[in-house]
Amino acid sequence: MGLKTIPFRKIEEHTEDIFEAVTVIAKRARQIIGDRYVIEEERRREEENLDEIGGEEEAAPTYQVDVEIDKDTFDQTVKPTTMALNEFLSGELKWEKQAMFDDGDDADQDEA
Repeated sequence: MGLKTIPFRKIEEHTEDIFEAVTVIAKRARQIIGDRYVIEEERRREEENLDEIGGEEEAAPTYQVDVEIDKDTFDQTVKPTTMALNEFLSGELKWEKQAMFDDGDDADQDEA
């Protein structure tokens, strides 16, 4: 499943600033990637623990080569960017604008 062309008007329905939209979508995609990594790491640790309990202890290599991913499985997996964009367009993402500069009084400023 690939990403399809999306008119800017659909994005502008949720925010007037296209750069804000891109930032929100990118941050959500990074969160999804992080979540997937955590889940995969937990699964790997559980497998290691089961191997140790089962008595099939092997000398663990100091450097583990990345596992090859089946091309068909990779192509069928929904990509984080696609998920984030769909969440954005469906209104599932909530965010707040943060001020670029602090407008508050700063105690460290010298008075002239």
